[in-house]
Formats: sequence, C-alpha cells, structure tokens
Amino acid sequence: MGIFTGSGPDSSPQAQAQQEQQNGGFSGGAGNTPQCYTSNSGLTVPSAIAPASSGTLIIGTICGSPAASAGMTGGAVITAVNGRAVGSPDSLAGILARFHPGDTISVTWVSPSGQRTTSSLHLSAGPPQ
Repeated sequence: MGIFTGSGPDSSPQAQAQQEQQNGGFSGGAGNTPQCYTSNSGLTVPSAIAPASSGTLIIGTICGSPAASAGMTGGAVITAVNGRAVGSPDSLAGILARFHPGDTISVTWVSPSGQRTTSSLHLSAGPPQ
C-alpha cells in the first residue's frame, strides 16, 4: 500500500503516536511534515492527527505509492479495508496479509482535517522486509 505505521495492539491513533515517540522509532515532528517519504529515515510523528477514535495511524506515505497517489498523508487514520473495520496497526497487518501485489482493495481513512475518504488502491510490491 505504501505507508509507514506504528506497531502494536492499541487501536487509539493518539496512543499509537505516543508509543512511537516513546519508542524513539520516530522523533517528535515539529515544523513542516513532508507529503511523502522515500525511506523511514527522518520519519516523524505527525503533529496533526485525524479525529478518529480508533484505526491505524499513518506516520507517513512512500512517494509514488498507491497510498500517496490516493491522497493519504501522515496523520491520517485508516479505519476500514474492504468494509472491514481496522483497529490497531497489528489488525491492519493481519487484514493486508490476505492480499497480494496486483490486488485492488477499498480503503477508508480520515484525514487530519477530519475528512472521511474511501478509495480503491491497486496494490504494488513493497520493499523487501
């Protein structure tokens, strides 16, 4: 899909952001957040987070990825994939594990400004794990 997320079982986007800052995996972001990233170096927790009570917080999107092309940005929260509710980053990983590059999925997310969007994403191969 082309996104960077936190990890773990917590479904609160605000708690996910706090956990990422505490883990030191990403530094607390101040100033301008890039629209997209080419790698996870320099990735910062977005200062603005979508007003969603549960879902998976997007820390950032990969430049040129299906997610970036659909308009997802850091601070957005994914709430559903193919109509299935998404809670924690762990639950999103479990849902996405059922799909493969070339598949098209429907993703619903809430932007940092509170706009709810559903878009079809054509999955591409991700970077090696």
